[in-house]
Amino acid sequence: MKRFFWLTAFVSSALCCHGQPSARIEAEIRQLEQTVVTAILNADTTTLKQVWVPEFLVNNPRNDISVNRAAVLQTQKAGLINYSTFDRVIEQMQVQGDVVITMGHETFVSRNDIPGAKAGQPYKRRFTNIWMKKKGKWQQIARHASIICQ
Repeated sequence: MKRFFWLTAFVSSALCCHGQPSARIEAEIRQLEQTVVTAILNADTTTLKQVWVPEFLVNNPRNDISVNRAAVLQTQKAGLINYSTFDRVIEQMQVQGDVVITMGHETFVSRNDIPGAKAGQPYKRRFTNIWMKKKGKWQQIARHASIICQ
């Protein structure tokens, strides 16, 4: 009986301790995801440059690949990423050491007509975001977004 008690106590403490760092990481990533949404809505390129690595790779909803952060920021400057509303819902998150993958859906309303979306109309898309801890700081390294057929 003593062995069972100690085994149960050991397993419980191991599970408890293992879950705490993951919960902290998930909370931090959720905050960073919201930081990106806010920065996109406000065209805050300073914040985006801090959160996205220079080699940020995006499989974008215009059926193209943006090969780095500068390309994404150029797309924003050209008016293709200019939203009046933008909401992101994380449905699943997976922590794998220094890599975190988030998946879910987004709803946005573009201020301009863009490929696949008319101005003023709400559109939904699926996304996958990949984050990596680099030099002690979480940064987004890649993304895939696809508009859901209307």
